[in-house]
Amino acid sequence: MERMPNSHTPPTSELPTAGTSVKRDAAARKWIEGILEKSPAAGSLDSWKGDLFDSTPLSGLRITFIGGGRALGSYRVHASVADEDGNWHLGAISTLIDDIGAAAIMSVVGEIKISVDFSISFFSQAKIGDEVEIEAKIVERRARLTMVAVELRHVGTNRLVATSRQWMSFSRALHQSNM
Repeated sequence: MERMPNSHTPPTSELPTAGTSVKRDAAARKWIEGILEKSPAAGSLDSWKGDLFDSTPLSGLRITFIGGGRALGSYRVHASVADEDGNWHLGAISTLIDDIGAAAIMSVVGEIKISVDFSISFFSQAKIGDEVEIEAKIVERRARLTMVAVELRHVGTNRLVATSRQWMSFSRALHQSNM
């Protein structure tokens, strides 16, 4: 996978210590895998009862790495996330990008943040059965704000499906609510 342009690793002074980093990496992986366990593909009915909105679009996601502000994985488009023409639905792509970006941020920050600015550019379609590579990477941190960039590319051709830039912020009031 090609590296994202203009991205950088946070300065060493901003990175957590080794012990904290391992705990945050594990928490980020556990969070995203918890969503996957509740997907219909895993045999769960939770998403159909409204318990977990994100589970269907993430069903089939394979995480290969989460840590240090990055998340890598792959995804095979399936019928439940496709439109009537067999194209990967833009809303399902957006959900996947949002959650993978959040996992990358969580691996460094240790908290799930809320999106305050979310921009996606779509370049090509992916159809049922297509496999895409996913790369999310923190590109900037400012106080309570963190920016993550996510790229989705077709496996084999490396053709770009979508890119996103997303600013996320931690909000204590929202975090402490029952949402």
